[in-house]
Amino acid sequence: MSDLPSIRAKTLDGLIRAGSQAWDEFRAYAKDRHHLFIPCDHRGAYEALRGLRSRAATFVEFGSAAGIVTIMADLLGFEAYGIELEPWLVNRSIEIAEQFGSAAVFAEGTFVTPAYQDEIELLSADFLTPTNGACAFDELGLELSDFDLVFAYPWPGDEDWLGELMRRHARADTILLTYDASEGFLVSQPSQPS
Repeated sequence: MSDLPSIRAKTLDGLIRAGSQAWDEFRAYAKDRHHLFIPCDHRGAYEALRGLRSRAATFVEFGSAAGIVTIMADLLGFEAYGIELEPWLVNRSIEIAEQFGSAAVFAEGTFVTPAYQDEIELLSADFLTPTNGACAFDELGLELSDFDLVFAYPWPGDEDWLGELMRRHARADTILLTYDASEGFLVSQPSQPS
């Protein structure tokens, strides 16, 4: 018997199916419009969150999309928040959270702090993460430094500035969990001195 927290298999399967359905719905909604929503490996995220639960109490997801990982975090016992720029996805996340009895909180806006937005916008044109929109931390009434665990699925090439954002605005003990399609889930603490 594992000491790790868990979500009932039926609930987890249903949540992952809801995420897949939301992905299909969003693609139909967005049609040919360019968007930045690509789901991560939800089962892998679940296992990563289970393994980190004893090390963290508060969780925020940058670019929470349909909210599946944030809802998983809540159901595993984290105080969980998701930040998403796309209003349709924020609304769908709230619906899915309600469907699964989750208290996860979702905010619409950017996760890039105002103090860092100007610098980010000066980066190369290859930078993909949008920084426009209201700062979602203001809507939440929280700051990046309030979180023990941050999850992000950065676009290729965005890892360095994400690490710099963490170094500048997160606590030294904050854990950064990232997903990479080829490397899987990676755990780091970029705010800790080298």
